[in-house]
Amino acid sequence: MLHLRLICSILITQISFYSSVIAAKNLDSYSCDSPIYCNGPILKTVQLARIFADSKTFVDMPTVKAEAKVIASFNQLGGTNATKDQVMQFLNENFLPAGTDLKRLTNITIPELKWIDTISDPEYRGWISTLNKAWGNLTFEFDDSALCQDCASSTLPVSRPFVVPGGRFREFYYWDSYFVIKGLLLGDQIDLARNMIENFFDFVERYGFIPNGARIYYLNRSQPPFLTHMVQAYYEKTGDDGFMTKALPILDQEYAHWMANASVRVRDPKRGKNYILNHYVTLNTSPRPESYVEDYNTVNNATHFTDAEKLQMYADIAAGAESGWDYSSRWTKNKAPAANQKESYEMLRTINTANIVPIELNSLLWYTETKLSQWHVLFGNKTKNHEKKAKYYTKQAKVRLSAMEHLMWNQQDHAFYDFNLTSNAQSIQFTPATLFPMWVGALPEKILKNRTEVAKLYDETENALRKYPGILTTSYYNTTMQWDWPNGWPPLSFVAMEGMLRIDDILNKEEYFKNGTLRYKGPQLNTTRGTPISTLARVLAERYAASAYCGWVNTGGSIPGVLEKSNTSVTDDGHMFEKFDVNTIGLSGGQGEYVTQTGFGWTNGIAFWVFNQWPNFTAPDCTQVIQLGL
Repeated sequence: MLHLRLICSILITQISFYSSVIAAKNLDSYSCDSPIYCNGPILKTVQLARIFADSKTFVDMPTVKAEAKVIASFNQLGGTNATKDQVMQFLNENFLPAGTDLKRLTNITIPELKWIDTISDPEYRGWISTLNKAWGNLTFEFDDSALCQDCASSTLPVSRPFVVPGGRFREFYYWDSYFVIKGLLLGDQIDLARNMIENFFDFVERYGFIPNGARIYYLNRSQPPFLTHMVQAYYEKTGDDGFMTKALPILDQEYAHWMANASVRVRDPKRGKNYILNHYVTLNTSPRPESYVEDYNTVNNATHFTDAEKLQMYADIAAGAESGWDYSSRWTKNKAPAANQKESYEMLRTINTANIVPIELNSLLWYTETKLSQWHVLFGNKTKNHEKKAKYYTKQAKVRLSAMEHLMWNQQDHAFYDFNLTSNAQSIQFTPATLFPMWVGALPEKILKNRTEVAKLYDETENALRKYPGILTTSYYNTTMQWDWPNGWPPLSFVAMEGMLRIDDILNKEEYFKNGTLRYKGPQLNTTRGTPISTLARVLAERYAASAYCGWVNTGGSIPGVLEKSNTSVTDDGHMFEKFDVNTIGLSGGQGEYVTQTGFGWTNGIAFWVFNQWPNFTAPDCTQVIQLGL
């Protein structure tokens, strides 16, 4: 009873701070309601006609006519009974190519990296210099001049420039942008980094939260909340107190969104106490517009689900996309394909996203609570009730950390795991999500005070790096989904690497949080096998560099006067991949609902960070099998 009163007290306090924000910014008010790009007869008819190999192509095509005229044209050409040829005619007469309303900036000046000469290897130095110039290929702005009056577009317009991931991702995305911003700040592109953050500020003020990406069809979900990390990175670079004052109410509002729309009560099966944590959850009831055919087939193709089961599946599929891990064995009941499985989407028929309480989401929100408790003291003197807000966030962080300790910490494995509401138990599965508490510093006191325990936190990371020669695997399960083995994803390897570098700072917790800036002295701890954690970080960084570099070289990358094309038959000029195969250094990842994309924003940004930390790596011979072991 006492604990329930505590929960009620916390919720009442939260409501008193944020009731006006929540009332004004109801998530339902900003759901996708376009008769063209959202659930409706036009979307269904066009997508199921399968004109394009990628479902995302159609919903990224702006119209050449006013919306009302497009709808009339659809009905005149047969409506939902239109043949494939009629659908093609409808598209040709009413739509522009995908991405027409976005304009690449060609007049930007990209400064040379000030620290480029610290990179000792000439091939790596030339490659990083080339990647720095490539930001120009990924920097865009919204171009409303490309649209007629009353024309329709799925783009959520912004007034400032932005960096896109690349490939099919023509718009900017939430958590991707953090890693892009890290790279931009290392290249002294401070204005562009700030513009990207302020675009997100505008989204929070307009919609009450940050959508998955800058498209209307993403308005029913967000992505992992990295805005606090973006603000922290910008402040570390600039020391701009005025920017922090501006950021505070925006961060308050985004936090309120997560607490109002994504909170879940979890009962501790051992102690019988109730805790409030967060999960990924949506109100989605139809196929995602950008993956319409895939979702439709998942739910309807040769299945016998009830209407209620179909609705829940659509909601969990969208929630899985909100996680950024779309898709992973973390979200499915089955961990291996059925013997008769033909398509990867069949794995999603056991999806259970909303019933998983994710360790990384709660770590990120703990970090937000912790930083806001500090920032309301440091920068909140111009805002109302800043002292009360600081105390509120301090309490929220303390309660959340206690919940994470009791529900997610596994003493036997020396690891944090997701909590599964279906089984009312931990999901005992290694993924890099288990490393987020170390990265943000969300470690209970009993662990912080035990250096031996802290050292064991990376035991399974070492096992994974010994098992596979590439970057850190996303899981040990081969489900055919792209966020599982054999794929490794750049942001997860970054969290692992930087987390290992932060260990000394986290152990010295009081100084770490007081100063707010990382020292990166390098951990002096060894894993159970005796490997220094600093060595693990370096090995993973070296593999990351080699994976990205050889992927680029093998697809036509060259450096004038330093590196000729390895294969003259390749006409491309080198690609940066969004993910990698952990079995072979230099090979892109695969599987999932779309082909591997190139560009690539977060891969590039993390590469800059790696070489800023470890400038003395030697470029490998990409024509040979590369072994960078422990």
